Amino acid sequence: MANVMAIMQDVDKCMRCNGCVISCKRTWKMKALNPGIHKTAPDQRVIIKSLKRVDMGPFMRYSCWHCVNPPCAAHCPFGAIKKQPGGAVAVDHALCNPGGVNSKGVKCTYQCTIDCSRGGYPKVGAGSDLYSGSRANKCTLCYGRAGLDGLDSAKYGPALPTKATDAEVVAVPEKAHQPACVYTCPSKAMLWDTVTNIRAYLNDPANGFISAYGDGSMYWASRKFLLVAPKADPFVEDHVTPLVSNLVSGPFAKAALVPTLLAGGLMAVIARRQHLAEMTGGEA
Repeated sequence: MANVMAIMQDVDKCMRCNGCVISCKRTWKMKALNPGIHKTAPDQRVIIKSLKRVDMGPFMRYSCWHCVNPPCAAHCPFGAIKKQPGGAVAVDHALCNPGGVNSKGVKCTYQCTIDCSRGGYPKVGAGSDLYSGSRANKCTLCYGRAGLDGLDSAKYGPALPTKATDAEVVAVPEKAHQPACVYTCPSKAMLWDTVTNIRAYLNDPANGFISAYGDGSMYWASRKFLLVAPKADPFVEDHVTPLVSNLVSGPFAKAALVPTLLAGGLMAVIARRQHLAEMTGGEA
């Protein structure tokens, strides 16, 4: 049985070199349609952007959360978007048919782009040289190339490398290959591990995190900042997140909130969100 994998971004280590963004584009042959535009788009699966209004950090990853019960998958008339056992919400571009009609007469109305409860993904358009025409594009945790639920080089391309040790691979076989963004990060700001291990890591007091967010297969944590949960697309919240971040990052807010977070447990909040998602069939 496959391990459910996830990516955790240690926000404090990210220096916004954009290596992850570039490696993602190269790995999946994304088209350079909107260079320099800091929002998710058919040609942009992951973005690194400052959480605050002044572009001086903390720098956070914006991408698909890989929800437990992804609404984008539930309403695809072609079944092109699926939640895989290994955690990824992946798009089968061979099945994706934007604007088309399935065998039951149901037309694709781009509902996947509307239903995203994280505000961003998928994006439909001609975003990659791997296929012709428009398709739904999003982060897939490098599904098909990073050892999630097997490898399919004929369909997705060659297996991706890893920086994991032999002992780590023995413990978690999926670490034999890493998503391009994780492998490329020079500051080791992204961790590729099982959801169970990541949640335990975040909840260990010895690691000193004062703030953590996430569910599905995407997590964020910081030892310095009280984070605001990132939307999938920073463009939709550019006028909201900086304001909230300024409020929660002030010295008085930290003095009041940090003891509460530590007493209640960071992962208690995450666990509650996860439970609500599973109960509602969508996202809390």
